[in-house]
Amino acid sequence: MTPLPSQTTPRDDVSLQVRPSRRRVLQAMSAAALAGAGIAMRGPFALAEPVGTPQADAAPQAGGSWIIAIAEEPDTLDPHTTGAAVTQTIMRNVCDPLIAKDFDGNYVPGLATEWKISTDGLTWDFTLRTDVTFHDGTPLNADAVKASLDRIIDPATKSAGAKSSLGPVESVTVTGPNAVQLTLSKPFAPLLDGLTNSGFIAIVSPTAVTSAGEDFGRKPISTGPFMVDEWVSSDHITLKKNPNYKWAPGYLHQNDGAYLDSLTFRIVTEDAARTAAFQANEINEMGVPSTDVESIKQSDQYWTLDHLRKGVVFMEFNVTKAPFDDLKVRQAFNYAVDKTAVLNAAVQGLGITAVGFLSPSIVGYWPGITDYAPHFDQAKAGQLLDAAGWTLNGSNREKDGQPFKFTIYNLKTDSWDRALQVVQSQLKDIGVQMDIQDFEFGTLLQKCQAGEHQMEMMGYTYPIADIAYLWFDSVNIGTGLNLSHLNDPNLDALIDQSRTALDQAARDQVYQDLQKYLVDQAVWVPLWIDNYTEAYDKSIQGAKFHPDGYTVYFDAWLSS
Repeated sequence: MTPLPSQTTPRDDVSLQVRPSRRRVLQAMSAAALAGAGIAMRGPFALAEPVGTPQADAAPQAGGSWIIAIAEEPDTLDPHTTGAAVTQTIMRNVCDPLIAKDFDGNYVPGLATEWKISTDGLTWDFTLRTDVTFHDGTPLNADAVKASLDRIIDPATKSAGAKSSLGPVESVTVTGPNAVQLTLSKPFAPLLDGLTNSGFIAIVSPTAVTSAGEDFGRKPISTGPFMVDEWVSSDHITLKKNPNYKWAPGYLHQNDGAYLDSLTFRIVTEDAARTAAFQANEINEMGVPSTDVESIKQSDQYWTLDHLRKGVVFMEFNVTKAPFDDLKVRQAFNYAVDKTAVLNAAVQGLGITAVGFLSPSIVGYWPGITDYAPHFDQAKAGQLLDAAGWTLNGSNREKDGQPFKFTIYNLKTDSWDRALQVVQSQLKDIGVQMDIQDFEFGTLLQKCQAGEHQMEMMGYTYPIADIAYLWFDSVNIGTGLNLSHLNDPNLDALIDQSRTALDQAARDQVYQDLQKYLVDQAVWVPLWIDNYTEAYDKSIQGAKFHPDGYTVYFDAWLSS
């Protein structure tokens, strides 16, 4: 799950520009924080990294197919309705952004050749390319852009991620055949970055949206270098090359389409099966399960690339359901869990323990949160539970004659299963019984949105700190990703300040306040942040890993 429940992280769980001098400072701070953990740091402003070692003087060869393993099936491929990271990963290849972000983190023309922002930040004018067509042959123009953005804004769409990325955009006006104007109700600092994410703010064919109806999410039509060819449920999603594509952003090769004929995303949910398929050359790329990182890296058959997750794995309370409507109980759980033991069991220690809602790889992360947040202390956990009325009767805690027993909803994956077994044992040590109920991703998300759960295991992957809005703002209760169902005007006000502050220093201060406030409210038990290893068959050339955390395949080709 962008905003996302990251069901699609490289292993198996459920996705802002500042001055260059600040870039170096932030990287240094984050690197220092991680060095002790032995983590290879790709900081908030890490540059693109080539996949493997390029062949000297080799000319790209057209043709071939590339097969990528994914650990979960998407809920939909409709970029306007999804909140899942896996959909975003796939659809970045199918859709073009209005504004692109190059490999150095600069904003450059995409479908829009230029843009102007008013001094008050409330009016954004875009001039569009005139040579772009959708996969169905219809032209991209101002009317099509307006139709897509209006669809995202429309409450009936129930957009989980894209609407949040548009923020306070109130209206879209056609100002010419190839010009549109966005009007905002207030300044919105993350908008420029959001417009670079074609996995959410995608311009799709209005004709296809109308003709396909509810089936649009199975085979969406956009403008990108690849087109959705087929989706075989529980098996694979195949994208084929767009033969008419000639409008790539300037940092990619020009005047021609992708070199690869197709990309196939094969759904392989089990770690062992994914690794076996990779080693048997049935797939060409995978996020390496933590249990297999060492053996894959020791082999000379593959390229590997490490990166720190732009997101967090956590347990989240439904604050409207007993016993987690009691702040003392939520605080107790944050002392009760030995996160180092969880990290070691879940992903063999390949990552860092989490203490707040942001990863050090995301701009806005405050290093002081490490000292501010609770740390493992079972005695303190017991004292807080005693104060909440949950006292020990033998080895079990009770209140008003009722045992402390609850159920956590879980996406069944190998690493999360291992993590919850450790947590289950640790909670038992303080007299609490935790039962685990597993669901597939779509069902898990629906049940949590409906507020049926007491607690859920979850994770997100998202490149910017505006994940705070998607996950915690009260407007996202019920249909969005506020799965804690926390309705807190003070929190909403802080989130609003973080979105409207145009000065980076002011925004960083608000993000610091947000990190402290969410620790104070104990909405989550943050668990860990993965250090991912992506592995590639050595036949691939020209691919790059983007600073926002995904592989760019447009320049990729296969050596013979």
